Amino acid sequence: MKKKTKVFSLFMMCLLLVMMDVPVQAKKTKNYWPKQPDKITAGAAILMDIDTGTILYKKNINKKYYPASITKILSVLVAVENSRMDEVVTFSHDSVFKTEGSGIWRDVGEKMTMEQCLYAVMLESANECAYAVAEHISGTMEKFVKLMNEKAKKLGCKSSNFTNPHGLPDENHYVTAKDMAIISRAAYENETFRLLCGTKRYVIPPTNKHKEPTYLTNHHKMLYPKDTAAYLYDYCTGGKTGYTIAAGNTLVTYAQKDGMTLVSVILNGTSPQYWNETRSLLEFGFENFNLCNVAEYFGADENNEEEKLDTLNANDPFAQIDPQAKVILPKSVNFNKTEMTINYENLPENSLAQLIYTYGNRKIGTADIIRTNTFIDNHVDAITESTESDSLDENIEPAENQTAVSDEPQQESDEADRQAEDKQQEKTESGKKDLNLIDSLKEKIQNMEITEHMQNFDIHKLIDSVKGFFQNKKLDFSGNAWIVLGGIFAGIVLILIFKILFNRSYVIRQKLANYRNRKIERKKYVVIRDYRKGRKRKNR
Repeated sequence: MKKKTKVFSLFMMCLLLVMMDVPVQAKKTKNYWPKQPDKITAGAAILMDIDTGTILYKKNINKKYYPASITKILSVLVAVENSRMDEVVTFSHDSVFKTEGSGIWRDVGEKMTMEQCLYAVMLESANECAYAVAEHISGTMEKFVKLMNEKAKKLGCKSSNFTNPHGLPDENHYVTAKDMAIISRAAYENETFRLLCGTKRYVIPPTNKHKEPTYLTNHHKMLYPKDTAAYLYDYCTGGKTGYTIAAGNTLVTYAQKDGMTLVSVILNGTSPQYWNETRSLLEFGFENFNLCNVAEYFGADENNEEEKLDTLNANDPFAQIDPQAKVILPKSVNFNKTEMTINYENLPENSLAQLIYTYGNRKIGTADIIRTNTFIDNHVDAITESTESDSLDENIEPAENQTAVSDEPQQESDEADRQAEDKQQEKTESGKKDLNLIDSLKEKIQNMEITEHMQNFDIHKLIDSVKGFFQNKKLDFSGNAWIVLGGIFAGIVLILIFKILFNRSYVIRQKLANYRNRKIERKKYVVIRDYRKGRKRKNR
């Protein structure tokens, strides 16, 4: 029974990857989609799922607007990808005097680390810091802006253009809600960016120009109640605010709940409505949609949802559905109501094909079929060895058929040369036959022809033989041996722990810094509070 299941699995895989030139589609169904919020007054708005890129809500998503300071999301992403956090940034004359609006009042010649500059950009929306970062990375602001536009184009943005790294007004500096959501999604996939945009408070220590520390607080009211807690949202994980007279209020917000991460974008909004509208969008997404793991549902019986056959992932050892692949659907819609097409072009590395899922003409996610190579490679190697050994046996002549030793040395030499040439020719022909055999085998696999070697192969027999080998062995370890083994194991664990800590040292360091900053802020608050109480008592 297991052999039949494995053969059927291989047949299905070949059917999907080789023989399918026509897209596969499920039955057409009624396309239900949750009722969308209808009180969004902003000029443009979008709600997107981070994992799949699915658009859950849209309003004027292709209309161009000024982005204001949410421009800095792209600026920070480009900076993180093209620099180290410990690099020293020196503020030039242009960075200080060619910027206006929000900032932390830096001086010409002031030095700060890249990390400190990016925190100032994300938390306080510091325009001079954004300018200084651009100059540090590319030499000039114009060259850095070129990197920004190239990055946006690479991500798939088609209707946006950037002329500066901070978002100050410029008629040629514009975005669409869709492009901004694409940029925001890509940025959130970067761990350093997630840390930057999700930090509530940060302290820049004294610099060569400022003897006192600089305290930074996040301006996103759904994340940190700087001046009011009215808009605080428990599931908010970060974001970026923006405002100019020309752009109005702009806002990017990340939120996570029940394993789902969403990003909302508001363009040309008005205060305070855009805070409440962002909350409405996020709650609309969390209340009406679910993420589904494709690998769990692939191959499921439509008549029995609990019986997940998953013939591809469970029984096919040489290819599998990406276990992390997900699609997003309305909570009341079953996975078998989706439509699927197969894409073979522009595939990621190590991908055989890509499954594209849609529902109601909406793209709801993709799943890559990943190559593992274990099954096919093992069998090809085994067959190659077998054919090589057969060819060698054929080339060995029996002793009785060998040419007798001649009395004449010249005849013996000529006969030996002829035999050597014949053997060499036979080996060459045999090698060609072997290569042809292997090529034929691969071609047969691709055309759904299951070879005898594959049919006779039983992985369970191999596992049982390995188990029997160890069961028949009587292992006897002395006390010293167990100590040595324990020491080796402990050493491996310590190395792994050190590696993890080293890789995440920046994150851990930052979290510790945030903890210290909170203590400093608390002490400062207590001092101010006590001072104010003392003044009140004195006035009385």
